[in-house]
Amino acid sequence: MNKSIELPTSKVGDLLELKAVCWLLEQGYEVFRNDCCTGPIDIIALNKETNEILKIDVKTTVPNTNGTRVSLPKLNQLQVKLGVKILTLNKKTNDWMLVDGKLESQQISI
Repeated sequence: MNKSIELPTSKVGDLLELKAVCWLLEQGYEVFRNDCCTGPIDIIALNKETNEILKIDVKTTVPNTNGTRVSLPKLNQLQVKLGVKILTLNKKTNDWMLVDGKLESQQISI
């Protein structure tokens, strides 16, 4: 039986982070998660072939009413200074989006 249940917001974020870890692993990254529930970075991902290091904050986003744009939450000053990127899932297409974080909210096309 596939019942859809309403999850608390915190659990939605936890689930999205786990999905993000799986996606990053599928992309060939080594993945390291923050064990605390707070902090400027949710995930650090290392591409061993290119030595690229991603500092990631996983965010839940909702497309606008016509499904063409999404609003990304702003990052704090420390996150911007650290070069944190936002990783979010486009629920319409099931594609992941990795974008540079900013101090102000931003709208991106999906």
